[in-house]
Amino acid sequence: MRSLNRVCRALAGLWHDRGGNFAMITALAAVPMVGAAGLAVDYANLSRTRTELQNALDAAALAVAQRGDDISDAEARSIAGAFLTGNLTPAYRNLEVARNGTSVTLRAEAPTPLSFGGLFGWSEMAISASSTADMAFANYEIALVLDTTRSMRENGKLQAMKDAVNGLIDDLSARVTDRERLKFALVPFATFVNVGPQFGPKFDSDGKIKPGTGAEWLDLEGESPIRFDGARGLSRFEIAHELRQDWKGCVETRWQPDAGKPAHDVSDTPAEGSDSSSLFVPAFAPDEPDSYGNSYISYSSDPLRDPTKWDVTAKKLDKYGLKNAAAEMRKRRTTDLRGVANIGPQGWTKPTTNYSSGRGPSHSCGTQPITPLSNDYADLKRKVNAFVADGNTNIMEGVAWGMRVLSPQEPFTEGREPAPDVEKIMIVLTDGANNLGVTGSSNVFRSAYSSFGYLIDNRLTTRRSTRDVTEAMNQKTRQACENAKGENNDEIIVYTIRLEEPDVATGTLLRDCATSPGHYFDSPSRSQLDEVFKRIRDGITKLRLSS
Repeated sequence: MRSLNRVCRALAGLWHDRGGNFAMITALAAVPMVGAAGLAVDYANLSRTRTELQNALDAAALAVAQRGDDISDAEARSIAGAFLTGNLTPAYRNLEVARNGTSVTLRAEAPTPLSFGGLFGWSEMAISASSTADMAFANYEIALVLDTTRSMRENGKLQAMKDAVNGLIDDLSARVTDRERLKFALVPFATFVNVGPQFGPKFDSDGKIKPGTGAEWLDLEGESPIRFDGARGLSRFEIAHELRQDWKGCVETRWQPDAGKPAHDVSDTPAEGSDSSSLFVPAFAPDEPDSYGNSYISYSSDPLRDPTKWDVTAKKLDKYGLKNAAAEMRKRRTTDLRGVANIGPQGWTKPTTNYSSGRGPSHSCGTQPITPLSNDYADLKRKVNAFVADGNTNIMEGVAWGMRVLSPQEPFTEGREPAPDVEKIMIVLTDGANNLGVTGSSNVFRSAYSSFGYLIDNRLTTRRSTRDVTEAMNQKTRQACENAKGENNDEIIVYTIRLEEPDVATGTLLRDCATSPGHYFDSPSRSQLDEVFKRIRDGITKLRLSS
C-alpha cells in the first residue's frame, strides 16, 4: 500500500512539473507526425511512378499500333518492352500485350520502394496501368506527284523512286486495312502532265468531232485564248486527227486571265464553257522550221509567231492543209474564226509529213497518264514500275494536277468532299530545278515547246534568261502550293522531297511549298530515299489513344 502511494505521488509530481511536460508531449505527438510525413513522401513517389508508367505505356502502345497488324506478337512485345525500358525509370514487370487488328492494349506494373511503409509492414507497392491505341478512322487520299524528267535516268534515281513509292503503298496498305479508307493517285510530271487520251473526242468520217464526245472541260473547239498558231476557233483535236497524230493526253498550262480574276493556271478552279480561259487546251507541238528539232511538215514559211497578223497566220494554216480556214481568214482579214462554218478538215489538203524520231504534234508528250485515286494497289505499283524518264522539269504543273486529282470536281471526281475524317495528302518529289528548256537567241522561239507554249509567247515571262525563267516558274510553283494548302494551311497536307539536287533555290522552293519545314525532306542520296518515305509514312498515319 505504501509502495502504491509513493508511485502515485511520483506521478502527480511529474504531472505538476511544468518544466518537462512539453518535451514529453512533443515526443509522444511526433510519432504520428513523422508517420504522416513519411506517408506523404511515399505517396508522392507512387504518384510520380504512376505518371511515368502511364506515359511510357502510351508511347509504347502508339509505337506498336503504328506498325499495324502485320507484325507478330513477339515483335509487338519487343517494341513495347524497348519503349518501356527507355521511358521508365523504375523497372517494369508483368507486361501484357493484347492485340485486335490494328488496336493494341498494354498493361504493366512498376514496383516502387516505400521509404516509411515499413512502419506498417510494407517495403514496396506495385503500381499498375494500361493503355490502348489504334489507327484513327480517317480516309486517306494521297497524291504522289513524281518527277519523271530526263535527269531521273541518272545514277539509278528513277528505280530508287519506284522502289520507295511501292514500299510506301505496301506499308500504308498494311496499316490501313480497310481499302476504302486508303487511296493513291499517281501524277507523273515532266514538260507536261498527261491527263489521259480517254478524255479526247471521237470523229466522224469527215474528220469532225462527233457531238457529245470529248470531256467538256477540254477546249474541243479552239475557244481558249491560247490560240493554235495564232488562230482562234480551230479544233486542235481535228487538226491532229487529220495529221494522223491523235492526241496522247498532254495538256498545256491553263490561261492566266487578267489581274483580279481567278488564277486558272495554279488552281483548281472549275473548267466552264462560259469562261474559255478556264478550259484545258490539248498540247499540240507546232511544226518548226526544217533545221529545228520538231520539223515534220515539208513546207517553207516564216516561223515568226505573231498572232495579230492575219496574213502570217494564214500562211501557217496553209502548211497544215487548212486551205478553207486560211482562205476565210484572208477574206475576213482576221485571226478569229469562231462561228465560221466549214473551216475545219473538210476539203483538207494533206501535207507531206515526217514523224520520225518522235516528231509531230505529240512531240514532248512522253509522260505517262495520271492515275486517279485508286485502291487497286497492285495496279498502282505496275504503273509506277512502267514509268520512263524524259523531258524537262515543270514542278508547278505537277503540283496543280496533284491538287486536282484530290478534288471532288472535274477533271477528276474521285476525291471525297472535305470533311474532318478525310486526310488529303500530296507528296512531291523532284531531282531538279524548274526548267523550261530555254535556248539561245538563234532559236526564234527562245525555248523548246512546253506547257507554256514557247517562251516567245510571253505566257510565263517577258524575260529571256534561264535564271529569270526559272524564277518565274518557281513563283508559279509557290502559288500552286499555297492554293493546295489552303488559307488555313490545312486543306491538303504537302510533303516535299529534294532528291540529289544541290541547287539552293530549289531547296528553298520545296521547303516553302511544304506544309511546314518538318514536311520537307532533303535526300542527298538515292540510297536514303526509302528511309525518307518511311518517315513520311509514319507522319501520315494518324494514331489515337483510346484509353
